[in-house]
Amino acid sequence: MAYKKLLEKGSIGSLTIKNRAVMVAMGTDFSGTDGTVTDRIIQYYSERAKGGIGLIINEYTGVDDIESIPAERNLRASRHWHISGLERLVEAVHKYDCRIFAQLHHGGATSKPHLTGRQPVSASSIPAAPGAPEPRPMTVEEIKNTERKFIDAAVRCKMAGYDGIELHGAHSYLLAEFFSPYFNKRTDEYGGSFENRMRIISQIIDGIRDELGHGFAISVRICGDEMTEGMLSLEDGLEIGRYLEKKGIDVINISNGSSLNGNANCDPYSYRPGWKKHVAKAFKEALNIPVIATNTIKTPDFAEELLEEGVCDFVGLGRSQFSDPEFIKKAQEGRPDEIRQCIGCMYCRERLLMYDLPVMCTVNPRLGSEYIYKELKKNGNGRAVAVIGGGPAGMEAAITLAARGFDVTLFEKDGHLGGTMNLADKPPHKELITELIKTMRTQLIKNGVKTVLGKEAVPEDIKKLDPAAVFVAAGAVPVIPNVKGIENINVCTPEDIITGRKKTGRTAVVVGTGMTGLEVSEMLLERGVKVTLAEMRDTVGKGIYSVILNDIMGRIKTYSPEILLNLRLTEITESGIITVDTKDGSEKEIKAETVVLSLGVKPDENVLKAFEAGFENVIPVGDVLKTGRISDAIRDGFIKAFAFDS
Repeated sequence: MAYKKLLEKGSIGSLTIKNRAVMVAMGTDFSGTDGTVTDRIIQYYSERAKGGIGLIINEYTGVDDIESIPAERNLRASRHWHISGLERLVEAVHKYDCRIFAQLHHGGATSKPHLTGRQPVSASSIPAAPGAPEPRPMTVEEIKNTERKFIDAAVRCKMAGYDGIELHGAHSYLLAEFFSPYFNKRTDEYGGSFENRMRIISQIIDGIRDELGHGFAISVRICGDEMTEGMLSLEDGLEIGRYLEKKGIDVINISNGSSLNGNANCDPYSYRPGWKKHVAKAFKEALNIPVIATNTIKTPDFAEELLEEGVCDFVGLGRSQFSDPEFIKKAQEGRPDEIRQCIGCMYCRERLLMYDLPVMCTVNPRLGSEYIYKELKKNGNGRAVAVIGGGPAGMEAAITLAARGFDVTLFEKDGHLGGTMNLADKPPHKELITELIKTMRTQLIKNGVKTVLGKEAVPEDIKKLDPAAVFVAAGAVPVIPNVKGIENINVCTPEDIITGRKKTGRTAVVVGTGMTGLEVSEMLLERGVKVTLAEMRDTVGKGIYSVILNDIMGRIKTYSPEILLNLRLTEITESGIITVDTKDGSEKEIKAETVVLSLGVKPDENVLKAFEAGFENVIPVGDVLKTGRISDAIRDGFIKAFAFDS
């Protein structure tokens, strides 16, 4: 496609935006602990600007560092001394003819007491979510002081050279808490009627206009539909949108969901692109100001469709800018097949929200490390390198080495590339992994990597290449426990089920409820097999990010499988398994025609040892060294190929 709509110029207020692509604000935790700009965050945003995006709305930028600290390293514009760092960030983005807004933010009830040492504040005393700390209602004086903090932060951003600001009125943060009758139970001038609930943002907008005039762009991000019973509906959202348009804002940015429904904002892999486009389209039809909207956009083709359909004026690109900062550049150059699509695995959110760590990306190993891995050292000079294994680690290593100028030959014993990703993409809703395999295969071809498929590599053959190094990415093998009956014909692995190598009976017991065990259980349940899940620990899916776990368990539980916890496998029989309760030592038999052992994988040491015995420079990558997820494999492949001989 030519992407005529996506690549055409657009206007926001008096600003001209070079295309219709907007990078929406996403937290990264790349800032300093005092909210200052770091080299890490500058390089991160600089690469997205260089990659062709028309407008960047940078991550939530705190206006208050006393009552509102939502994370240890959130960007801030709360003090005058923040300006110099923000100025550096703006310059780095402007260098590439990219516009930039700062998203001004106050966490309200979502602020973290362990970081502030204070009880959170909000419109009322309603917690942001069940189990969250109870906030205290703000006094009118505190509200007016907070309005001033937003205005002062906007002035600082103007001084730093920003093209505009965005007021964060979504996702149950402070401004959204005032908008919402669910959170706002006030009876004074800031609560009750619609006009009173909008008073705080009205005063902020007026204050910014008084200080900075109408040439400085103002965006407001709201949730068009909170998609939760008892919270703001689409009609409520449209009322807010119309009000803000009358206040004279320049653009509105439509998200969805709330603190009670985060999936409507940042959705996992099972959600289809465009599932919420009706919300954005309603705003587009109701308002005259431009509309920015996210819609689970994975490809420029879909972005073009949304613009042609009139869903929005600007497409909001979120995690697609994590996964590939050159999304727009590749579209412009006719290379959409090289775009690494976000696979919806939520690894970025898991890092940020579950572990309070800076974001990383499964498919983009440089995310957050752009300041370390700046440019590939192109010193391969045609020297031969062999890569053993065509899974994610091997493919990433081969792509990176070839881009550095090495003559790379990749060997894969199976007849196709992808390794274990060819299993990971088979369970329900995992089609995006198939797309990742296709993209990586395309990158191998375009970088000139030679592939030898369907033949197991042996040291004797590799020696003929006289390689400068051998990268061994032979993967892992399933963990098979040493228990009685393991040789029975009714025993199989998840791979046996996924590939169809073994037929299952009408009943099955899946031993192990990690992600693979849950995915295989869902596959069996969809086929009509009666499934029992047996887990040695006291909970299902230990360590799986809650959003992903809740998503898959929500589908699994519709089939009402039996779920048994605290059971250790001791024996496999012809009619099922024998287990021991890890708490009371009692024995329990579980009857099933098929026994699926999903107990993880371990490194395949044999291949590595064979090459280490025959070559001096052997570099193990991925699961052959230490088992992990796709993210670990791709990152390890990239880093070792980047660092080799450099």
